Amino acid sequence: MRFSVLVADDEKMPREILRDRLPWEELRVDRVDAAEDGAQALEMARAHRPDIIISDVKMPRMNGLELAGAVREMYPDCQFIFLSGYTDKEYLKGAIKLRAASYVEKPIDLEEIAAVLRQVTAELEQRARPDPNLVFYRGEEGELTAPNNGQVYAYEKATFTALGNLIRHKRKAEAMELTARLYRDIRRCEGTPPEVVRNLYCQIVFALLAAAESRGISAVTQQGDYLLYTAARQPTLRLLWQALTDAMQTYFQAVESNAQDLVTRVDTYLAAHLSDSTLTVQAVAGDLGFVHTYLCSAYKKNSGRTINGKLTELRMERAKALLADPGLKLYQVAHAVGYADGKYFVKLFTKEVGIPPKLYRENLCCHEE
Repeated sequence: MRFSVLVADDEKMPREILRDRLPWEELRVDRVDAAEDGAQALEMARAHRPDIIISDVKMPRMNGLELAGAVREMYPDCQFIFLSGYTDKEYLKGAIKLRAASYVEKPIDLEEIAAVLRQVTAELEQRARPDPNLVFYRGEEGELTAPNNGQVYAYEKATFTALGNLIRHKRKAEAMELTARLYRDIRRCEGTPPEVVRNLYCQIVFALLAAAESRGISAVTQQGDYLLYTAARQPTLRLLWQALTDAMQTYFQAVESNAQDLVTRVDTYLAAHLSDSTLTVQAVAGDLGFVHTYLCSAYKKNSGRTINGKLTELRMERAKALLADPGLKLYQVAHAVGYADGKYFVKLFTKEVGIPPKLYRENLCCHEE
């Protein structure tokens, strides 16, 4: 923040010393004007509206206190620093009544004046800062002069539970519409502390992350820390909700594509591990990053069969290929396709293929001859 200063003193030397020798750049002052008396200073104040006026108390035509009274009627926030070579208590009383920023005795001490200016500019900067609650709701560039409307958002647990269910059940259109409605409702309630809103945001994020984790959607789960950190980092409600909306869009896009490649991922995994006799559906789900119950349901829905059924099919196809090698014992074939119990393998092969593995091998040899 930058400032402007008006120096008013009927004595040339102190006026020029103040104008020319103070560290204005360091003090973040862009403009310094100088007036020879109170009347001239009033005209210059009308023209340039200074943030701070450094004024001698005793001047011809209009003294410093009269100047301050006239300026304050126009610009109540203008700050005054009075200078005086006199210890007249009436001047000091007048300065106090006008809420002067400081009253400094002459002769001028530049370091003292500079210190007072630092204090005054810091106070002006503090006053100029907008209400952080209004910034949160209206943004840095919004209209911040009007007070907030005082309304407080009425939290309804059922609404947030409903949103979590919509996310979990992949009802994208309804979930996005409810999220947009929440944004509109909260935005109208500027009396709600931003921390309350941030907590509501986190509540939705947790529901989103839980749904993403159950479906193995790493594009969302990997953003978990970022999304939760965003709750404190984003300065405005709009940016906070935009981050949430983006994450939900990523989630629903992944849900749509996940259903298509989930079967392929499972089949590829099963083919690579079919010789593992300890392989379970729970292990498949864990290695692929899915919740067991979700994976079983989603796989069957998209492939028309169970994971165990597919595993058995792959093992039987592999067993058929191995049976073509007469050098392999049946128990070796069984072990190679994930069955530690040779008798169980024979029983299952007979059930799935229609004939025992020994007869299947004999038939292969006959065809080759």
